[in-house]
Amino acid sequence: MANQFDWVETADYGRWDELVEASPQGSIFSKSEFLLSLQRPFRLYLVLERQQPLALLAAVEDGSGRQLVQSAFTPYQGILFVDDAKALARQRVAEQFRLSEFLIAALVARYESVSMAMSCHLDDIRPFLWHNYHHPQLGQFSCQPRYTAILDLDTVEAASYAAQMRACRRQELKKGAACSIDRQADLDQFIDLYIRTFARQEITVPPATVALVRSIASRAIGGGYGQLCSCAANDEVAAMSLFLFDRRRAYYLFAANQPRLRNSGAATRLMYENILEAKRRGLRELDFVGANSPKRADFKLSFNPQLKLYFDLRYRSPDAA
Repeated sequence: MANQFDWVETADYGRWDELVEASPQGSIFSKSEFLLSLQRPFRLYLVLERQQPLALLAAVEDGSGRQLVQSAFTPYQGILFVDDAKALARQRVAEQFRLSEFLIAALVARYESVSMAMSCHLDDIRPFLWHNYHHPQLGQFSCQPRYTAILDLDTVEAASYAAQMRACRRQELKKGAACSIDRQADLDQFIDLYIRTFARQEITVPPATVALVRSIASRAIGGGYGQLCSCAANDEVAAMSLFLFDRRRAYYLFAANQPRLRNSGAATRLMYENILEAKRRGLRELDFVGANSPKRADFKLSFNPQLKLYFDLRYRSPDAA
């Protein structure tokens, strides 16, 4: 049976954000305020059937408008589905497959290249893997597996959570017990510490990246969906972090640490307090936003989350210059 879907663009941010929140794959990274903070052109696409939205996709573009790109600090921004709660599992799989095929055809017709990472809450990427399956010369998607770490906040209780952490983290938490937490930290101070954190690794953060970090953080704090916190040891800020929030999850997006105070336990104390804060907010999960480099992944996994797989998908038209 032929698809009866319509592919439309919307500028109704309020309705869009409602659909993102309702989707099981929805995250803060597809909401309009976050997209605006990226300071790049983007389009909001809906797939409709009989005027009812069934799927949506935020498309961040390059300057030419011919490439769908994955912006820095945006771990997931793929297809989101509006699930029918009454549908059986087999019906949902079949419907999402059809919607994905339709979206893929629309995307490769619209863009010379496509780069996006799907939500870790979407399991079936067969429509991408099977695109032009019998005619690879016409262009196919490449797929790179990626990981994030998700902490189920239903398992977190203030009285017992520390016991679930790795022993070294419990030791650092004791070290950091005397540290003070500020939940209204200064953004300029964070930017300075962020730059110095990378400088310790002999990495120079480009000005454009600094500007993007500032834009994301500033908009999140001002919009009430982000919180910048600091942890001070001996009256000096030792660690800072920015968490973003939506209705379901907290997201650990940025962190910075004072090199001289790395052994103060402040980074662990700050993470611990932010986990408990996410629990107090009534959220279901905390997403550590990536577990794809050895040291960072090890730190995140020491707080007892579960690894979750997601997929980075890329396509380039054979006709593109």
